[in-house]
Formats: sequence, structure tokens, C-alpha cells
Amino acid sequence: MGLRLPLVRYRKDEEWPDSITDVTAVGAEAFGELLGMPPEQLADVYPLTREHAERVRQLTGITLDLETYDYFLETEAD
Repeated sequence: MGLRLPLVRYRKDEEWPDSITDVTAVGAEAFGELLGMPPEQLADVYPLTREHAERVRQLTGITLDLETYDYFLETEAD
């Protein structure tokens, strides 16, 4: 069983996602490092903040617009 890594974007104050981008190809190891945990412990929903924004852009090419949206790495068992 693998791990899917969707990067989910919500417009601020909305409960339904505006966008979902599969970033699994980047790898659990890179996201574990970004979030400060071993990759095998990724098993939850993680908010992505200003402190993560530059590294997320380097890893995925996605620029986080944190003024308009909230972003989460929502791990899923595959």
C-alpha cells in the first residue's frame, strides 16, 4: 500500500476545495523533511504556511497564494 500526496487549496473561509493537485511524484521523503517528520509518519492533514511556501514552490512549481487561499497536504493511503 502506497501513499498519495494531494496538495489541496481552499479559498479562505470556504469548506470545499478550490483545487487539488497530486504531488505524490515529489515523494514522501521530501514532504516529511518539509514538515519535520519521518516520511513513514505522514498520515494526516498538514496545513502549509508561509514558512513552507518557498520549499513547496521549489519542490512542485506551485506558488502558494496565502492571502487568498489556505493550503493543505492531505495524505491518503493508496
